[in-house]
Amino acid sequence: MLLSAKIALKIMSDGSEGTEKTGTEPLVGAGKDKYLGVQQKRELFTLLGRAHTMEIIHVFVREPGPWRFNELREVLDISQNTLSARFSELLEAELLTRQSYDEIPPRVEYQATQKLSDLKPMFQHLSEWAEQYNH
Repeated sequence: MLLSAKIALKIMSDGSEGTEKTGTEPLVGAGKDKYLGVQQKRELFTLLGRAHTMEIIHVFVREPGPWRFNELREVLDISQNTLSARFSELLEAELLTRQSYDEIPPRVEYQATQKLSDLKPMFQHLSEWAEQYNH
């Protein structure tokens, strides 16, 4: 495709001609392209908003593990059913790994994945923000 045709298509699609996007454009009236990927992120945002998920993630970000189920349950004072449900969801999202050992009594350990560990800077900034605004 000719360069001028590419520019014309770009102008028709988003109204710009070689302008650099700054990330500060208004969201209202920005068109559907502004929200690409939101549907895919909805599941993650829903998971993060569930009861105790952020607390669990925070513990694993600070100490990646391994953690045993009852150790974490005592630290966070979460019901067994809730913790079990959150672990299942975090495992499915590939934020945690689960290792079972063939021992008596059975031993299961959970550990943060690299994907979860990469959230550490976000939690550091969130903690700083909370301290700054007394939350």
